[in-house]
Amino acid sequence: MSETSNQYSGQDHTGQKTVRVRASELTGRSWLNTGEKNLDLQALRGKIVILDFWTLCCINCLHVLDELRPLEEEFSDVLVTVGVHSPKFEHEADPVALAAAVDRYDIKHPVLDDPELTTWQAYTARAWPTLVVIDPEGYIVAHLSGEGHVQGLTSLVRELVAEHEKKGTLHRGNGPYVPRPKTEGTFAFPGKAIELPTEFGPKNLFGTGSRTYLVSDTARHRILQVAEDLNTVLATYGGERTAKKATPTEPEPLHALTNRKGLPWYPPNSAKNSGTMC
Repeated sequence: MSETSNQYSGQDHTGQKTVRVRASELTGRSWLNTGEKNLDLQALRGKIVILDFWTLCCINCLHVLDELRPLEEEFSDVLVTVGVHSPKFEHEADPVALAAAVDRYDIKHPVLDDPELTTWQAYTARAWPTLVVIDPEGYIVAHLSGEGHVQGLTSLVRELVAEHEKKGTLHRGNGPYVPRPKTEGTFAFPGKAIELPTEFGPKNLFGTGSRTYLVSDTARHRILQVAEDLNTVLATYGGERTAKKATPTEPEPLHALTNRKGLPWYPPNSAKNSGTMC
C-alpha cells in the first residue's frame, strides 16, 4: 500500500500486520442521487468506496468535491464516492438546503443526509472534510482529514484495483448514482447580473440599443446575455464544467466558466479587456 494508506491498510509503520477494521453501515435520514433508493455497504461490495464527510458551507469540502472529480472519472467502473453530509450548523441540516447544494455544486455521486451525525460518529470523523476509503471486501484502508490528498488517493485506488482484481473480489460496472431531475427555468443559481451599455443591445424601432444584461448562470457554468425582461436569452457563453485551472501561460477558455459568480465588465478598448466578457 502507499504511504497515504499504511496506517489503515492492515499494516503499521513497522510493516507488522494489524487488525482489519470492517466498515460501519451507512445510516442517515435519506439519500440523494440514488433514484430514491437506500444504499448499504453490501450493495457496494466489490467496489472501492470513498466516503466524503462534508457540509455545504465548508469551503474546504467544496475544494475536495472538485479534487475528487478526475478520480471519479478515471475509475468510474470500480470506484463509488458516497458523500456523507454531516452538518456543522443548524441551517445546514435543512434537507431542502442540502438538495439545493447537491444541484448547485453539480455533485454526481450518491449523498447520504446524516443530520444526527450517526455515520459521522461511527467513522470517528473529527473534521470537515474527512475521507474514508473502503476496499471491495468492506474493510477500511484509509482515513484522511482535510484536502490535498488526491495524489495519494489515486495511487491507493490503483493498488486496490490491482490487488482485488488478482483476488477476484473487484466488480467492474456502473455504480449506484442516479441523476436528479434537472432544474427548470432560465437560470440555475444565478450569481450576479450587470447591465450592459446600450450599444451592446439589439437595435429597437428607433435605431438605438435596447437595455440588456449579463447574468452569471452559476450552476450551469455559463454566462447569459438577456433582454430587459430578464428571461429572453440573446446569447450564451460557456456551459461546460472544467476541473482545469487557468495559468498565466494557459488562460481558462471561455467555454469553461465553472461555477462563475462574478461579472466584472471591461469596455472593449480598455487595457484590461482580453477579448472575453469576464
